[in-house]
Amino acid sequence: MEPDQFLVDCPPFDGLSQSQRQWAVSQLQSVYMNEANCNDILQQMRPALFIVRSGAFDLRGADGWLIERLESGDLFGYPSLLTGREIVNRLKTIEDGIVYVLPGSAFDRLRNVSKNFEHYFIRAHGERLLTEQRSDSGGGESSDWTEQSVGSVITKSPVSLSSTTGIQQAAELMSEHGISSVLVVDEGQLVGILTDRDLRNRVIAQGLSYDVNVAAVMTQLPESVQENRSLLDALTTMTATNVHHLPVVNSRNQPVGMVTATDLIRQQRSEPVYLISAIRKATSREQLVTEAQKIPDYLQTFANRVKRTAVVGQLMASLTDGMTRQLIQLYEKDCGVAPAQYAWLAFGSQGREDQTLSSDQDNGLLLSNGLSDKQKDWFKGLGEYVCEGLHECGVPLCPGNIMASNPECRGTTDEWLQRFKGWTQSPTPKALMYCQIFFDSRAVVGNGPFYQSYREQVAELAQNDMFLGNLAMLVNKISVPLGLFNRFRTEDSDDGDTIDIKRYGIALINDISRIYALQAGLTVPGTPDRLKALESSQLLSRRDNQSLLEAWQFLTQLRLNHQLAVWNTDKPKNALQPDELSTLSRRQLKSAFKIIKQAQQGVGLKFSRQGY
Repeated sequence: MEPDQFLVDCPPFDGLSQSQRQWAVSQLQSVYMNEANCNDILQQMRPALFIVRSGAFDLRGADGWLIERLESGDLFGYPSLLTGREIVNRLKTIEDGIVYVLPGSAFDRLRNVSKNFEHYFIRAHGERLLTEQRSDSGGGESSDWTEQSVGSVITKSPVSLSSTTGIQQAAELMSEHGISSVLVVDEGQLVGILTDRDLRNRVIAQGLSYDVNVAAVMTQLPESVQENRSLLDALTTMTATNVHHLPVVNSRNQPVGMVTATDLIRQQRSEPVYLISAIRKATSREQLVTEAQKIPDYLQTFANRVKRTAVVGQLMASLTDGMTRQLIQLYEKDCGVAPAQYAWLAFGSQGREDQTLSSDQDNGLLLSNGLSDKQKDWFKGLGEYVCEGLHECGVPLCPGNIMASNPECRGTTDEWLQRFKGWTQSPTPKALMYCQIFFDSRAVVGNGPFYQSYREQVAELAQNDMFLGNLAMLVNKISVPLGLFNRFRTEDSDDGDTIDIKRYGIALINDISRIYALQAGLTVPGTPDRLKALESSQLLSRRDNQSLLEAWQFLTQLRLNHQLAVWNTDKPKNALQPDELSTLSRRQLKSAFKIIKQAQQGVGLKFSRQGY
């Protein structure tokens, strides 16, 4: 493929006019990079934009952290071009290849003639900084809520009125919006604040007429905080001045919102420890439901702070685990302790610990052999009580009835093993569907030798070539949504042309990882944990392993961002419109789908011939 044809499908060059792109091609130099020369070329030819034509390279920070895997179409070198700083990152060649080099002067000219070209690299640089920060922190999340900006916690537009408004009208406005304070704004500038306390102390207690204007009783020129300041600054100001309502303004003293003492308490309470502790302390089903109703708001706040997407799924699973344990305790309080040894099992997303706010229930009960009818009735009641309780707490019932309230999802050790034996030895379509759910299991209660022994026996049953071959064939029946010329294949819906990134992305990576994990006899259910455990195996190359993990992380982050954006709307929670994504995100999404497609082909070559 000629350079001009290559750049047509390479953002942001695809957004240039034909003449601009042809001029860019005339400025390109082509170099061959390998392990021996890649870093020398990087230093000798800088400042320049480097475009990978073929091969694969790892871009690593000065401390050795992996920043990005660079493959065909990927760009690097632009942070130095934009900032003028020295290049401190290093390249490691994974596969020798050709790299196009665009000199810094040509890069600057294209920035000047195309704003889209320039904005692309500004956004890309922001993404790179975020990636480097993640690497610097070792992939962890910031735990200090006080470092958040005040503007980041403002969720509502400010409610305001003029200083000439009557007191009664002001009170009606506050009542209508359910607020305890209102901003007083004249000609776009903040001039005061009126609170419930002002109305009590300066109006009612003084016996003033309700016809008095707000100007007569408001707090004039109140303390305020700029939106780019930290929550610690807001807390310090409120404490020092003994106020509970603090106006938030921009650099022009125009009000953008209000932060209250309750808001700051809520930020502290968004910590995972508070959430889990509040659930654990619930002494009744009603109290548990009340605490659970707060989870969506808390989780959204938490999700905006963390740097590793997987943490959000783990937190949601931990919260569901906590609610499950508390419901079991409440049931035992009313019906007595369990009459036999058992384990409460989490399947699917809860089992893998990658739950979202839209995840439904997938659970079951593993029971001791030889139970009496009376004992079975106790566990029947437990399954129904907990599943209904989780539903009241906001965890939807499973449409497929994969729940412990269903007799088919309650069974003794022998019964469950017999089911798995039948599924693996006679892998019908229905059996394969069940296996994609039930093999991702984790004990929420009863995670001891009883469950571990059962889980190891299940893992042994899965090491069946014909069964794994049929799983591989099933995975390859789902087509990745990329068509000719690397274009997205979308589905026409009421919400536009969309792609279900759960079905065609995240779920496929889960399925592929599961097949390799089953062949290796692993019992861990989570996709990242499975890939980590497979690093030292011969089943999946280190490069393919890393690519799958990075694609899974990108897609789960993309889904989380989308769900937070459409939460409390009727828009689909897993399907998004590619056209609404940034150019960089669309490119990353295409890369993720390419990785999945290659992994599908790899699974097909290794396993499908064993199916029937």
